[in-house]
Amino acid sequence: MKTMRNPTDYRRLAALRDLDLDGHSYSQDCETIVGLAANHFNVPMVAVSLLDRTDQVFLAQHGMAVDSVPLGETICEFLLDADGPQIIDDAQTDVRVRDRSCVTGSPFVRFYAGYPIRSSDGHIVGSFCLVDDKARTLTDAENTAFHQFGAIAEGMVRAHARDNALKLSQADLLANTQQLTRANSALAQAGRIAKIGRWEINIKTMDVTWSDEVFRIHELDVIEGKSVLRAINYYADHDKARVNAAVNDAIVYGTPFDFAADLISAKGNVRHVRSAGERDMSGSGGARIIGIIQDITDIVEAQSRLTGAALDAGDTETDDNPPPVPLV
Repeated sequence: MKTMRNPTDYRRLAALRDLDLDGHSYSQDCETIVGLAANHFNVPMVAVSLLDRTDQVFLAQHGMAVDSVPLGETICEFLLDADGPQIIDDAQTDVRVRDRSCVTGSPFVRFYAGYPIRSSDGHIVGSFCLVDDKARTLTDAENTAFHQFGAIAEGMVRAHARDNALKLSQADLLANTQQLTRANSALAQAGRIAKIGRWEINIKTMDVTWSDEVFRIHELDVIEGKSVLRAINYYADHDKARVNAAVNDAIVYGTPFDFAADLISAKGNVRHVRSAGERDMSGSGGARIIGIIQDITDIVEAQSRLTGAALDAGDTETDDNPPPVPLV
């Protein structure tokens, strides 16, 4: 098994994994760049590749008949320990690589120019290389062009990595959205069972937002109810002043409230409700009052029937035996 050359290889391989690039899915953009480079430099072989722990995997290649080669048989491996691009005019005379199988056998490499492709955090994850089976020396203009092609290839690899990361983020967002939708659905179902609705008042605009259950408590259609901004008007006359004062104190002083009151629905039915709210300053939309309202009509009526039955049976209430308090 090939050992790590130094501890930074772990970080390099982690950076390579983070690119999330499938080395066997050839990029059309990278195919274009290797074709242009082969024509510009008049070389038979060009490649853009990833350098993983054991292999050099081609993202795009020109003049090569394989998808990958063992890293230990390549010249690009030396880029991992180099400070920058490497150019070898004649591999047969270079002691570092002359015994490599790619030099002694097919494709009989003589000239090599390799440009290290780095991840956005600086780790070498791949290479752009020119290969010829004839020895040669790049002119100054060719050397400049080689560095430019290498930089373009590096930019393409990074761009594809960012595109993959964006797709992954979008997939995560969709999954989170679906999970949130399911959670909201479960919350709405629980609200219907307990007859609890959520409401919110935007302190700046005084607009009121209701959940579907609040509309049901008020016996309003959802569409109709969205135009009702002064929810306090639905409370019975004898409770309006107390409700208005509680909401005003929450807005002005931040005082939370929790009260029981009578509400007259849009159909004229009396509903006994409990409402609680408090000021919230953390929302991105500005300060608001958030709260809940619960229809406790059934509980109040049930307790009234029990109290009436007890009185009919001759039981009397004393200060030491008050009626039960609704648990809501």
